[in-house]
Amino acid sequence: MPPATWHSIPITLSPHYPITLVLLAFALAAVVVPTLAPVATTDDWAYARSAQILLQEARLTIFPVVAATAVFQVVWGAFFGFIFGPTLGVFRLSTVVITALGGLALYGLCRDLGVARARGALGVATFLFNPLVFVLAFTFMTDAHFMALLIIATWLYARAIAPDAIDGRLLVAGSGVAALAFLTRQQGALIVPAVALFLLLSRRLRLDRASVVILIQLFALPLLAAGGYYLWLRYGNDVPQVQSKFFREIIEEGWSGTWWLLRRLTVVELMYLGLFTLPLMVSVLPWVRGIARSIPPRGWILFAVWQAILLVGVTALWTRGALMPYIGQFFGSGGLGAPDVRGSRPILLGPEIRSALTVVCLIASLLLALIAARAIGAPPAGERARAGLVLSIGLWQVLGVMPPSYHYIGWAAGSLDRYLLPLVPLTIALALWALRGVRISLPFGCIVVAALALFSVAGTRDYLVFMREVWTMGEEAIAAGVPLDRLDAGSGWDGYHLYEYGREHHIRSRTPKGGPWWVYFYAPATDSAYVVAGKPLPNYHVIKKQPYSSWLQREPTNLYLLNRTGVPWPPRPASKEILTRPAPGGLETVSSGWKRSFSWPSVTPATGTATSDE
Repeated sequence: MPPATWHSIPITLSPHYPITLVLLAFALAAVVVPTLAPVATTDDWAYARSAQILLQEARLTIFPVVAATAVFQVVWGAFFGFIFGPTLGVFRLSTVVITALGGLALYGLCRDLGVARARGALGVATFLFNPLVFVLAFTFMTDAHFMALLIIATWLYARAIAPDAIDGRLLVAGSGVAALAFLTRQQGALIVPAVALFLLLSRRLRLDRASVVILIQLFALPLLAAGGYYLWLRYGNDVPQVQSKFFREIIEEGWSGTWWLLRRLTVVELMYLGLFTLPLMVSVLPWVRGIARSIPPRGWILFAVWQAILLVGVTALWTRGALMPYIGQFFGSGGLGAPDVRGSRPILLGPEIRSALTVVCLIASLLLALIAARAIGAPPAGERARAGLVLSIGLWQVLGVMPPSYHYIGWAAGSLDRYLLPLVPLTIALALWALRGVRISLPFGCIVVAALALFSVAGTRDYLVFMREVWTMGEEAIAAGVPLDRLDAGSGWDGYHLYEYGREHHIRSRTPKGGPWWVYFYAPATDSAYVVAGKPLPNYHVIKKQPYSSWLQREPTNLYLLNRTGVPWPPRPASKEILTRPAPGGLETVSSGWKRSFSWPSVTPATGTATSDE
């Protein structure tokens, strides 16, 4: 027998190589993005400080300005901080890891719904590289952690509830993860009732002992978690003022506010569902006629209602100048990332791009409606029962978008995009289930995913580079003599460095009227005499202009250090206590800019430029 050569040896690939490639691509993206940049973004400074306090003082605390429960996230981040060091970058890494775990759970759920491996991998890629999911995966916000726990719990429940039996151990495991989801965001309390309602409607619960056991397995751990949390909150931490404010806002808005929010969010959510499933919808474009021919009569009723809501709602929003992304916070006209720095960043998505995006999302949502209408006629099967479970959980999470959105009634947006994050994986899973038996073009879907991945990676990289330069300029200003209590460098910087000091000393707001929201909410200790901003501001003079790198912007991008008119430069310390006080956890060095020589140009008058600060 002749000896074997390398080209004669058959090469076999693992049947799970598609999902392996997707996860490797996500890991590679985490290398391209400056994941470990020691900066806080918008609200996540509060969770980071809680994790640092837990590690340094063995004390769990949730600040009064925190709306979410956040306990699991703080512990999860502290675990990573214990291993790798309690830095802001490491906490962000913990979010990347749990998002990837959520992607694995989504793949498992898709497989249990009868979805082929390649399609399941496409679904996970659609999930991980969706711009909103991706950018939030590189923060330390609660939204990404909750989304991952939600999909893990849903997968465990789907495996537990088989057509002919219910696995009690998996049911308890799912409820355990649901309890952790509640300990991350309050919407986790809606997971178990959704499962219970599904069991009731599917006649899996009866008036017998077995059903009582199922209910105990289902509710025991979440009830213990909720009860323990509120006892701790009441007697060990004090109820955060923002959490109690939600209930007051709901009562104050009443039925009229609820009706306004319900109408607006229905349109907004249907449009965002098109965005969330865009690669999948593109992949079915060549076979739309076949899908339409297989829709049963009652399915056309669903499509007609869906279409009417979209056409009326989108037209009304269009006439008012509202374009996708409708509720942009982390995905808006400035690209990816929250615009919580004075002046923000230049506009990236202009009216032409946003108009095109609106049309694309409208078409994708209508295609999703066709697929949903076709699924109504799906024959009964085990996968259909599991799809019903996923649908029940998803509808309850739609309800979960409402409570935090009451704060934005009457605003142009009406909500925040990150509140929709739990809908992303559930919608993708249901869409893939509904597409069983339908031909799709995987290459078309992969092309769209690749395009979204390039935008997501570049946009998130640009955002973190921008924030890194903001913090670098803030550190340079402190090194040049600016007191911490006179500097505003965005919500993350201000909250991380000044919130605890202001709370400890009961400081009322020192910034004159007309400042950004965070200097009154997070950092009343600052008087904003010096500001790090994305553009020159009225009544301020430019001290320093510093360019920063951006892959997506075609125009030059600059950052500015400003001083208010009448405030001297070089600065004179207003408070030696603040000036010499170390920052929480130590003032982390962002880049070599902290050590490089630093020259201050002469003060020049401010001028205005267009930005994405909406």
